[in-house]
Amino acid sequence: MLMKLFNLRNINIGALCMILIIPGLVQAEPFDPQLSIDGNNLYLNGEGPRKKAFITVYDTALYLTEKGSDASAIIAADHPMAISLVVRSKLATASRISSAFAEGLEKSTAGNTQAIEAESAMFLSVFEQGVVKNDVFQFAYLPDAGTNIYKNGENMATIEGGAFKQALFGIWLSDDPISSKLKSQLLGQ
Repeated sequence: MLMKLFNLRNINIGALCMILIIPGLVQAEPFDPQLSIDGNNLYLNGEGPRKKAFITVYDTALYLTEKGSDASAIIAADHPMAISLVVRSKLATASRISSAFAEGLEKSTAGNTQAIEAESAMFLSVFEQGVVKNDVFQFAYLPDAGTNIYKNGENMATIEGGAFKQALFGIWLSDDPISSKLKSQLLGQ
């Protein structure tokens, strides 16, 4: 009956598989090539998906004042920069995102999170307020202000200090990043 209903006798099984698989492989809209934050022009350095077990959890992009590929220099730099992140899966719940970023901060600081404990708690509390598919987060560092945490365009927190900024950007760019492949993509490699 199913064969007759969809006339599957004449369809190549490989073609049918591609029809079913391709929608999951379609890339999301690309990030804007330029971002303006508080009068600072930032340029897309690289972008890529964070995948977990073949599921794209979120897409992310790194914005810098100038193109760069030296992760250590970017982490240490006291220049405006931003990470943009778009949640792509409904499996990316508040507790999962918060837990993953807590682990990322731990890894990026080689376990030395005591100096940024209060800042980390403030950062993680933003996600505990709720995360849904298509939420857009932006972590924008401005040397004189600190790191502004935006959710869907609304400033949720401003976290002062270069140590937190380094740990935060280290989630993706440190020697022990959340994903080596994503690190390379953000560095434009």
